[in-house]
Amino acid sequence: MNLRNVNWRCLTALVLVTVSLGCANKTLPPDPVVTSRIDSILHRHDEKQLHYGARVIDLMTGQEVYAHDIDRPLLPASNGKIAVAAAGLDFFGPSHTFKTYLAIDGYDLWLIGTGDPAIGDAAIAKIYGQTTTTVLNEWCDALKARGVRVVKGNLYYYEGALEDVQVHPSWSKSFAGDWYAAPVGGLNFNDNCVDIAVMPTAEGQPAGYAVMPPVRNIKVVNQCTSASTGKPDIDREPGANVYTLKGAATQPTTLPSKSVTEPGAFFADALRTHLETHGVHVQGKTVKAEKPLGKSLVPPAEKIVAVHQSKMSDIMWRINKSSQNLFAEAMCKLLGRATLEKQKLDVPGSWTNGATAVRAFLHKNDINTNGYVIVDGSGLSRDNRVTAHLVSDVFKTMYHHPYYEDFRKSLSAAGEDGTLRARMKDIKGHFFGKTGYIGGVRSLSGYVKTKSGRWLAVSMIFNGIDGSVKPVEEMQDDVVRLLVNYPNIPATQTAAR
Repeated sequence: MNLRNVNWRCLTALVLVTVSLGCANKTLPPDPVVTSRIDSILHRHDEKQLHYGARVIDLMTGQEVYAHDIDRPLLPASNGKIAVAAAGLDFFGPSHTFKTYLAIDGYDLWLIGTGDPAIGDAAIAKIYGQTTTTVLNEWCDALKARGVRVVKGNLYYYEGALEDVQVHPSWSKSFAGDWYAAPVGGLNFNDNCVDIAVMPTAEGQPAGYAVMPPVRNIKVVNQCTSASTGKPDIDREPGANVYTLKGAATQPTTLPSKSVTEPGAFFADALRTHLETHGVHVQGKTVKAEKPLGKSLVPPAEKIVAVHQSKMSDIMWRINKSSQNLFAEAMCKLLGRATLEKQKLDVPGSWTNGATAVRAFLHKNDINTNGYVIVDGSGLSRDNRVTAHLVSDVFKTMYHHPYYEDFRKSLSAAGEDGTLRARMKDIKGHFFGKTGYIGGVRSLSGYVKTKSGRWLAVSMIFNGIDGSVKPVEEMQDDVVRLLVNYPNIPATQTAAR
């Protein structure tokens, strides 16, 4: 045997599982000490309406070391992203890229999307020393390199890779305009949001402002004034790209991102505005194309001017570390389309066929889907349901998956980055997980690396929270802190010194 090629983590797990099965050939009962200690934490704030499902698995032996209401269907919040991300990684693989095309056909310029959610994303661009508009700069340069200074025809944009329904009908109407409920399309740019920064001018005068990306087909109503006290705010008019700036600007401030109403038209507007301010004039109209250029989503090679490619690894960390809803929604739909493409069917990706594809991944891995309801990719809808059983089984499946390291690295590291950067700083390097929050819901699931070198999967999903979620967060964090010491957990809490 070539010892350099042995996967020691998998070999150790196999030996332990084999020994366990050889001794009993059945699942061991939950650890009574762990059960008692975790119960003492998770029942600190028992209230009539508060309920939870929680499960802990020793991934090296398969033993279920804690279980409470694990088959009760619960609102997952962003823990609904976990199965979507796992299914997407399983299907596409970590080296896959999602492409967006710029093409020329005669006198016409074409912008063609395949559903990539990452193009123009500021967080990803920053990692590579770029900005939101870097891709637009590159495309402008590519046109100039071909000698194109004037586009005599139209700018066509095609977004038919994904369905026309871009805002889920079950999302609360109160989310309209908020970045976390941005529409998802076949063409996406800058998270389908505008970012407006305000800056003070003279006392009592209207504040200055700047829009990113620069676009023409939005309206900004500036009611924000320059003052020594106060703070600025922004609203978007329902169903329209009209943004009202309010309050007072005391210093340069970037306001919360606000979504746009039509992602494809927004992207085309950003592209056209950038080209025309950088020396490439478009004479014709901006037109939504009903059919792709050529007979398939990928345009003919001889017509392609430039291609932007987004890495699967970047999309994964934006789903899991950042909990960026748009990315999870796009992944759900992309998975649905790609699964049907494999069956020689050219069908736009949708929430419906995406949900079918996620279920197929779960069934393939013998994960029980009783009580599971998936209506969107992010967990934003209150119609979604998961169980702690299912979520922990997804983590177990991915632990033994060839892409395990890619999956784990996409998760938020406690005390270090993502949505867990401010939590559990005292146990850095020991928890990698996914948070979840919507009204009345707080969920936390992931991997615990114990001090003894063992790996656990944990899922804790709380529903019915009345008021602040902070007490639930603290209970969840304390459970993880306890599990870091597994299996050396005393029956009673040691007094603090």
